[in-house]
Amino acid sequence: MSVDPKQPQERLRCLEHTVLRQEKLAALGRHAAGLAHEMNNPASAGRRATEQLTQAMDAQEDLSVALDQWRLTQAQRQLLLRTCRQSQGRGATRDMDPLTRGDAEDALATWMDAKGVVNAWDLSPTLLDAGIGEAQLEPLTQALPAQALPDALAWLEALVRTRALLAEVRQSTTRLSELAGAVKSYTHAGKEQPEPVDVHEGLENTLLLLNYKLKHGVEVKREYDRSLPRVQALPGMLNHVWTNLVDNAIDAMGGKGHLTVRTAKDEDSLLVEVVDDGPGVPPELLPRIWEPFFTTKPMGQGTGLGLDIIRRVIVDRHHGDVRVESRPGRTAFQIRLPLK
Repeated sequence: MSVDPKQPQERLRCLEHTVLRQEKLAALGRHAAGLAHEMNNPASAGRRATEQLTQAMDAQEDLSVALDQWRLTQAQRQLLLRTCRQSQGRGATRDMDPLTRGDAEDALATWMDAKGVVNAWDLSPTLLDAGIGEAQLEPLTQALPAQALPDALAWLEALVRTRALLAEVRQSTTRLSELAGAVKSYTHAGKEQPEPVDVHEGLENTLLLLNYKLKHGVEVKREYDRSLPRVQALPGMLNHVWTNLVDNAIDAMGGKGHLTVRTAKDEDSLLVEVVDDGPGVPPELLPRIWEPFFTTKPMGQGTGLGLDIIRRVIVDRHHGDVRVESRPGRTAFQIRLPLK
């Protein structure tokens, strides 16, 4: 009875694929709590903004009725709308220190109070935050009847607040979409046939996925050569490689330090380098770091499969090269993928 020589190869490939998927799921499980927190922040911000948006729209409708009594001309209404649309949006004064910001709010409120605006101190924070100050409001005082100015400025503040809240909802949903896209990209099983892959997109998804670990003390420096072409690769496998490398670098630095992610052309290869300024790998352990189940992490914190999978994915599946250079204060993992 003859044995098909392809059967052992197929079994090995199936086993590697299974191990890779299990490791990816295990890694995603380790990141689940951090990802949930990352998603909860924009979700909560979006929910608060929508609640405030309802109040702002109700106020705007009521103020529109009050403004109608002054029979403003088309030109006067257009001036009000133009003042709103030329505003800089929420956060225009975020660079001000608290004392300067407080003085600016008081000055604007005092100016409006002198014009007969009763609730000037309630309106000034929103207007100032959108970059609307005395200089932007002065044309309104000249174009509108003095009696109509309080209702006009109140209506303007409600419109500015509505637009700012809409921008906040858009930012929150965009952030959620980015995080969901990063998770989807990470968990993508990939195809058996390579496809053109932009490594920068995968690296950015990885940094987004691990932002919950980066934002507490890791400064990321990107040195990308955006002129590099796409490479034929398995995107899901490459994303797992980038996640392992960045996650290991963060752990090596103890969550605080400098991380550099660099891409460049190296002869006929595309080079991806992940560099951290942690303590480095002891010289006597360097020859063993690619061994299956070998880990320098404490018991229960590492499977020892991460670097072995990186080697299998890059060398065996993509015919590339993996190297590491390490000394105290600088550890660089280098991935080379063939461009042809």
